[in-house]
Amino acid sequence: MIRSPERPLRPPAGRARARRVRRAADVARAAGLAALALACATCAPPAQNGSVVVSSGAAERLGMLCRWGHGDAEQGALCGRGDEGAARPARVRRITGPADALSGPLAAGRPGDHVLENDEIAVVVDQLGPGTGLAEGGGHVIDAADARARRDELGQIVARVGAPARQAIYSELATGVGEDGVAWIEVRGRELAGGALSVTTRYTLGPRDRAIVITTSLQNDGDRPVEALDLGDVVHWGAAEHVAPGDAPGLRSEREAPYLAGIGTGVAYALAPADGATIRARSGAGFSDVTFARQAALPPGGRAAYRRVLAIAPRGDSLAAATELFFLTGGAPGGIALELVDARGAPLPPIAGKATLTPLAEGGAAPAAGALDLWLRTGKGEPLAVEAPPGLYLVGFEGGGRRALGSARIRIRAGEVAPARLALSGAGQLDIQLQERGASPPAEEEDLFIPLTPAKVSLFDVATGKAVSPPRLTLTGELQLSLPPGRFRVVASRGPEYALAEATVDVTDGTRSRLDLTLERVVDTSGYIACDLRQHTAQSADAGVDTTARIVSNAVEGVECAVTSEHNLALAADLRRDIAALRLEAQLRMLPGVELTSGRSGAGIGSLGVFPLGSEAAAPREGALRWVDETAGEILREVRALPGERVVQVSRHHGGGSPLHAPGAPQSAPDQGPGLLAQIVGDGAGADAVEVWTGREAAARDRALEELWALLRASRPVTPTATSDTHGLLGAEAGYPRTYIAVANDDPGRLDVADLVAGLRRRRDVVITNGPFVTMRLGDTRQGGVASARRASRGGPLSLSIRVERAPWVDARELHVLVGGVAAGAPIPLTGARTTPAGALLDEIAIPVVLGGGSRQGTKAHVDRTKVHAGGAGGDRRPGPSAPGTISIAEDTFVVAIVRGRRPLEPVLTGNPDEILPFAMTAPLWIDADGDGRSLGRAAAP
Repeated sequence: MIRSPERPLRPPAGRARARRVRRAADVARAAGLAALALACATCAPPAQNGSVVVSSGAAERLGMLCRWGHGDAEQGALCGRGDEGAARPARVRRITGPADALSGPLAAGRPGDHVLENDEIAVVVDQLGPGTGLAEGGGHVIDAADARARRDELGQIVARVGAPARQAIYSELATGVGEDGVAWIEVRGRELAGGALSVTTRYTLGPRDRAIVITTSLQNDGDRPVEALDLGDVVHWGAAEHVAPGDAPGLRSEREAPYLAGIGTGVAYALAPADGATIRARSGAGFSDVTFARQAALPPGGRAAYRRVLAIAPRGDSLAAATELFFLTGGAPGGIALELVDARGAPLPPIAGKATLTPLAEGGAAPAAGALDLWLRTGKGEPLAVEAPPGLYLVGFEGGGRRALGSARIRIRAGEVAPARLALSGAGQLDIQLQERGASPPAEEEDLFIPLTPAKVSLFDVATGKAVSPPRLTLTGELQLSLPPGRFRVVASRGPEYALAEATVDVTDGTRSRLDLTLERVVDTSGYIACDLRQHTAQSADAGVDTTARIVSNAVEGVECAVTSEHNLALAADLRRDIAALRLEAQLRMLPGVELTSGRSGAGIGSLGVFPLGSEAAAPREGALRWVDETAGEILREVRALPGERVVQVSRHHGGGSPLHAPGAPQSAPDQGPGLLAQIVGDGAGADAVEVWTGREAAARDRALEELWALLRASRPVTPTATSDTHGLLGAEAGYPRTYIAVANDDPGRLDVADLVAGLRRRRDVVITNGPFVTMRLGDTRQGGVASARRASRGGPLSLSIRVERAPWVDARELHVLVGGVAAGAPIPLTGARTTPAGALLDEIAIPVVLGGGSRQGTKAHVDRTKVHAGGAGGDRRPGPSAPGTISIAEDTFVVAIVRGRRPLEPVLTGNPDEILPFAMTAPLWIDADGDGRSLGRAAAP
């Protein structure tokens, strides 16, 4: 059980603690670490940017390593001053100006919000009224930081009383400080949408604590039972990467765990139940939906409560988070002092890098079951020492262009510093220079022109095939890298339109090598602009990427147009100045948008993206569309009432779930139409586009496509889109997947936004892909249009022409042609036998099409009676690249071309191979088979 910080934590008492203090001091001196103990309270405060020094705990926490600013090493008692001085009471106050608030990329506190703090940590709870991010009101944790650094990297924590959309709207707020120095904030309100539940949440902080206790209590004020309540929090991690014991950073699944942690660059967070039980968490990009109490049932007048702890560690590493929780459970940490030497045993100065502590099972034969690799970042010039829970560990290190030549096995005991010695390799220097073939300046600027070469560079150890580090991003095409001696595969990329530029290079100790690479654009996407229509920056509570990093991440992946769709913000991020400052205005256009989330349980459809927006609003919520307790239809009416024309896109839920239905909304069978969504799309005033593919969720994409077919069969024309919905960088790359939109001028620097909007709303000529580029036409009608049998009868036989083009590193094996959402025969093999002059692999398929008469059919009749025949005159020949069969269509329908690959998009993307398989799809091509000028809600061109 975690010790409740509602009562001040007391130091270990008696002689045992005194012995630990003396023993720790002796060990520290023997290891040459006495100087690391911060000799006096008047010393300058230590760096809080992820650097590590040995001091890292409250004075009463340990018998050895103590928190910042305490200790007297010269007198031989590291924690003497902390023992004698009484801690100041915790405090609670309102923010009145910038000096009272926290800093950092996610800091959202503003005048009127409340700060709950002591000398160790500071937490901000926002004022009542409009909330931030996905909170539909105030009264939630929005910032949290170490009290000295005061740098926030957390998004927000929103109490959930049921399904994720079910939260409280608080209407009362009170604060206070008890005689024991414990400060608190309490908010009271009711369940959203007028439910029967009254909700109270209390945030508590003691004088010396590095954690707050959050207690949420509920009461059923209605006359009927409230059942099946899963009680918990929705956590938006912001700039912190979320991890759990036994999992790699970046959770994307549902699992049980003793705690969750968010690891930032200079601070770490840990969320755990106060009773020591496990929690169930469903996590996705930037968020975790955490359940502390499952299936709670409240009779009329019944009550329930759940308590959890949010710990805040003063360093940005998972070891810090684990140690904080270890202490809260009553443990006494020990410490490790890491000495780095070269291959000959000569000491090395401190090096910027990453140390790993991997827990071992007793006996040391293998890592413990479910163990979490504990890593920490060390700052150059800082000692490599840190506290850790007792246990047996393997210690490793890599950084500064060096890697450990082996590992060290150590045992950490409570109250003692365990020395570890690692020998590191030498280091060499690799300078990489990239250029793009064909990049040339305008004639009038030739003398001043310095070409940009945005690129992503990945390095792999040839001996192991493993990545040496996360990919490096460059705008100028120049990189200077320190690397350990060895042979490396260097791969430069710039999205799926470009061939890879790669080479193998040898790096030797103490030498400097140069590598020149050339990127070449090979795929012809003329007439289309590559767009990512849903992205997030640090302005969203669940993303931690600043605007500069987001811009660069798009440029290096070849994205030409992106929409910043921050959650429920009126702050329309106009990034034109930022793009101009990076000299990318000719290559990238960023459009401001908003992602609105309907809050009415069971009545909304998830999220609606709206773009482009103006930049009139200067602060969150001011001038924003209403979304609290609004249905999607109500939001749509407000959007359409705005001046000008904009796109409304139905966006899918994070981490799974249909893009076409809200949680709890009834699902429809594919042949029954989509029900709810059909009410708000396809009539000119509703949604224009439906996001059918989000990020790497391939299985969810395939399910969403079945619902899309149902929507189209229901005579609700809509444009399918694909977005990255990226909240981070690695593993959530911008532009994977992307939507190519047909426009009159595909030059990003001259993009006509009105034409782009018209392309999505009316022409509907798009390609969604993470690699291959596929286009389709029937006669002179392209995808997105309506091909009419009346026109076909004047033009002779029709042919469905499909063109599949891809860069050599992108695989494409099968072409699937669907008519009305049903496969028209077997998949057509793709060979890429032809090579374009630019170097792309090309397949061109021509399939004869016969359009027959018959009247336009309703939804169910159309699905049951569509005539689709594949084969030749004998009816038994399967389509193939050289002799595709004939497709006969007797009734109004739609045709879609889908391309699938079998080889993952490595090395440009890494991760689960099933999630990075190539996939591409055209927009539907509507067929007016009876020649009446219409097809499934679409009018044919005159």
